[in-house]
Amino acid sequence: MSDNNNPLRIFCRNCGSPAGFNILKQSYACPHCGETSGIEDVRKSVYEWRSLQKDSTAEKISDQKLMICSCSTCGAEIVFGEGEASEICDFCGSKLIRREFNDPERLPELIIPFFITPDEAAERMKKWAREHSSTAEGKHLLSNMNRLRGYYLPYYVVRGPVRAEISRDGTFRRYQCAGYIDGVAVSASKQMDNLVLNCAEPFNWSEARPFEYGYIAGHRVKLCDISDANADERIRSEVRDDFRPEVERVMQTGGVNLSMSTGDMNVMPALMPMYVVKTKKLTAVMNGQTGRIAVSAGRSRKSYPWLVEPAVYTGVLTLVFGYFYDFDPEALFLGFCVFGAIIFAVMTQGKQAIKTDVILKTDARGVERNDGKLESGRDILKNPYDNTPVFYEKDESGQEIPVKIRFYGFARWFMFVFNSLVTIFLPVFPAALFRLASMGENERFMDYFHLSYGAAWYVLAAMIVLVYYVKGVRVDMYEHPIIHAMLPDGRLSLMGKAADRRVGILYMFGIGKKDSEGRTVTPFRLLSSMGGQGCFLAGGLLFLLLGSALAIGIDTGTDQMQN
Repeated sequence: MSDNNNPLRIFCRNCGSPAGFNILKQSYACPHCGETSGIEDVRKSVYEWRSLQKDSTAEKISDQKLMICSCSTCGAEIVFGEGEASEICDFCGSKLIRREFNDPERLPELIIPFFITPDEAAERMKKWAREHSSTAEGKHLLSNMNRLRGYYLPYYVVRGPVRAEISRDGTFRRYQCAGYIDGVAVSASKQMDNLVLNCAEPFNWSEARPFEYGYIAGHRVKLCDISDANADERIRSEVRDDFRPEVERVMQTGGVNLSMSTGDMNVMPALMPMYVVKTKKLTAVMNGQTGRIAVSAGRSRKSYPWLVEPAVYTGVLTLVFGYFYDFDPEALFLGFCVFGAIIFAVMTQGKQAIKTDVILKTDARGVERNDGKLESGRDILKNPYDNTPVFYEKDESGQEIPVKIRFYGFARWFMFVFNSLVTIFLPVFPAALFRLASMGENERFMDYFHLSYGAAWYVLAAMIVLVYYVKGVRVDMYEHPIIHAMLPDGRLSLMGKAADRRVGILYMFGIGKKDSEGRTVTPFRLLSSMGGQGCFLAGGLLFLLLGSALAIGIDTGTDQMQN
């Protein structure tokens, strides 16, 4: 169950060892003795801890002499000890209005005390600013060091199991994913840049304590000033960010959409130690526990990472095409235009520039004090179980089971090469039959069998294969994942029908897909739906195919005339 002094730490009720959340079993479990606790058991334990903590806080509020200062301009509310209040808002520079503070419900349940002193914080901040004096962030920070203040900022601490529905850009298939968030701090301050605060994390949750007034003596305390709806959206956003790296790895792209469900999570208000410099042009923070620094001057940059792959394909094909024309500039330009138009049109459809805020930050190592000096410290307490999100699919009985998902393997690449070769050299097969039927007694098969005479078909087929690769292999393939069920004994079992994983050249034209009525699209149905255009297209392809086959396999007398 949870620690009496820290509900973020879950211990085994049987042997007392640190317990973690087992995503596959969807329960808290001890890695040493195997004892398990359901989600509801832990939620009940945390609820009882929070009830006792609120009662304790209410009893002590009458003994404190605290003032609350509110800013009429930005809405910030700050709690001070009596006689300690500033007259100016550190977040916008406006005048503060003072009044007595007597509402214990507005104070948090958890607190992580300051570990770094104000003098140490100022020294570390100045050192960082000097090292980055060539940047806008470093210049602004150096000129505003007098505004450095230590604050206990309001946060929500989030911990527990979560689920997500995931989709990949450019596809319609949805995936279900479950995971465990092992302590995420979500800012509850409206005036602060949430992204900058995120970059100053993580915190060492093993040092979290029940809130006591003694911790805030001599420190400024900023109260929560965001709505419940805003807090919920921030929580979902930060949980998405925690899930995203693993999801992007599995989906093989940064273009993923996550819809989070956080219903079973424990959310507790807390105070976190931060040193802050806030101006109109700059937001700089230092983690008062670990010393990590994050600074932003409001700069952003755009990137287009999805352009790399089509650019590489276009360049390679242009060079291959140019090789057959001795790299003639006109030929290279023509190849670049043709290949680029096809590849970029298919692979960049629906893609947009990715805008990223520029935030400079130090590494995430903590600190400890030895002989009065700050040095690199220990790692934070880790969940004994793997927190990597797990994907789920429904089996034939409709029950969700954990699975492993991938999109490419040897068999798929083999089929791509096989399908491509068959498409390009399709006229060769009927041409071989024509040649066998027309051979004389003393003729050899290859005497009048000329592969080069099928050039008209080869050029068209090469363009079809190109589209097949950039659309069928690099786009449509993500609608047909290879899914293996994760069995209890650790083995993997292939799920689904082979037809559900097959993506051939005809598939990218709609053949093999389901129509709006749930029927499989056949070549005849596709041509019927296209009307006269479909018949004209099919007739043209058939004429070109047979013409190329006849040119390859039938003796036209051309060789004799040349001789």
